[in-house]
Amino acid sequence: MADQIQSSGPGPARNIEAQSAFASTLVADVEKAPHAKEEPSEKQHTNVYGSVIETPTAVAGTDAVYAAKAALLNQALLDMGMGRYQWLLFLITSVGWFLDSFWLMSFTVIAPSSANEAQFFYTDNKEMYLFISLYVGLATGATAWPWMSDFLGRKWIFTSTLVLMGMGGLVGAGMPAFTGLCVVGFVVGFAVAGNQVVDAMILLESLPASHQFLVSMQGALWGLGQLVASAVGCSSPTSTTSCHYVSNKGWRYVWWTFGCMTLFLYLCRFAFPLRETPKYLLSRRRDAEATQLVKDMAAYSKRQTWLNESSFARIDSTVDASARRHSRTKSLLASAGAIGLLVLCLLWSATGLTFILHKTYVAKYLATKGVDVVTATTVTTGYLYARYLYISLCAIPGPIVVGFLVEAKGLGRKRTGAMVAVLTGLFMFLATVARSRDALLAFECVLAFLQASTMAVLVNYTVEVFATPFRGLGLGVVGLCWGVFGLLGQVVATFDASVAGGAAVWFCGALWVVLGGAWWLVPETRGRAAA
Repeated sequence: MADQIQSSGPGPARNIEAQSAFASTLVADVEKAPHAKEEPSEKQHTNVYGSVIETPTAVAGTDAVYAAKAALLNQALLDMGMGRYQWLLFLITSVGWFLDSFWLMSFTVIAPSSANEAQFFYTDNKEMYLFISLYVGLATGATAWPWMSDFLGRKWIFTSTLVLMGMGGLVGAGMPAFTGLCVVGFVVGFAVAGNQVVDAMILLESLPASHQFLVSMQGALWGLGQLVASAVGCSSPTSTTSCHYVSNKGWRYVWWTFGCMTLFLYLCRFAFPLRETPKYLLSRRRDAEATQLVKDMAAYSKRQTWLNESSFARIDSTVDASARRHSRTKSLLASAGAIGLLVLCLLWSATGLTFILHKTYVAKYLATKGVDVVTATTVTTGYLYARYLYISLCAIPGPIVVGFLVEAKGLGRKRTGAMVAVLTGLFMFLATVARSRDALLAFECVLAFLQASTMAVLVNYTVEVFATPFRGLGLGVVGLCWGVFGLLGQVVATFDASVAGGAAVWFCGALWVVLGGAWWLVPETRGRAAA
């Protein structure tokens, strides 16, 4: 194919296309496509509600050169539109939400049976130690993976986390000792923490600004992951007594299944020509590669683009070189503002802490009111997994609803986040009025809807507010807050058995109501192309 291109006549554009990673499959489409314009379109692009999309040439925290180039790239992506490449990328990166929820739910599925096996060697129940090891891994991974993605690239992180999760499932299923299982739990948690957030970065940095709300809608697969994990987990038997490895293989089969499913999804990734994101390449001063990638995306989608390397070269020649370097820390503070960054850290900390504490302590509080506690040892397996399925189903529509709300003119990211936060706090309060298992299940379903909605809008906003050159650093900072406070919540829930008169429940609800007001202190990102 490359020889045919050469023989058809000279032309640097054809030579560049022939050198791309998957140009051999795209040249025919490029030759059939109409000749692309040489300049950006003057058409105003809008979101799903008709509001005009801005592509600012000055972005807080970034140098003038990158900001100008990012604006040009955003305009090129808007003119090209949402093509086949981006829609397939949306589906592939949505797997991150699915697998994160899938694996987190897997620990809930296997914990009772694996702990029963551990009781054959230990005198007390070690179940919660498995969750603590998981959250140590989550705290570490949520900090390390995003930070590494700024230097090593997004694509490498995406593939590495999938392999670690899949192999962790296979190794953990064959682990003979509970201590070894906890070590594997750390590794799986480490991988899970970096998977979804890097997937969100990959999607955002490849989308036209008119479709950035799709980052929120990906959250629908969070509930789907829980649903599938619960359905597979029904085959795991629960026992109220200790048992040996030979008679307790159910949970091992479950994790073997989970590991194989994850590795299968990893292999499916190779059916799609996943590349580094154009904005990441641009942030690393790899203008030629970013330009070629946009051309390849256009050809794959049977679209056209006017973007070429000379467009970026003109910016290099006209912008003062002395304004190019900035401290990453100062850039991070300038992007969202010091107050905005503090609010984001509080929101992520609350997300990690409160849902764990509330779920644990509302059950203990209601037990004092005569409501039976629902655990693997107090109810039948069928009833327990039926509850899991109901809760998972209710989590699916939340991010879809939020995805439309964040684009609405009267709401945007800030007001949607504030509304969801206040509703979360109110329903945490209201859950205390339940006087039966079924009533508690109803509140758990509503809170599952709100938790998925909270995660969706928070992830969408966070990846938008930080510019590409330091997006990984910003996500690493808030990820550290989420992981550390999630670990703190798990430790408190494990070692503090007191109900404390429901104080923890009131604290969680009040915190979310207060944070609903804190949302108003962050800058709005609706209608603006992410840099």
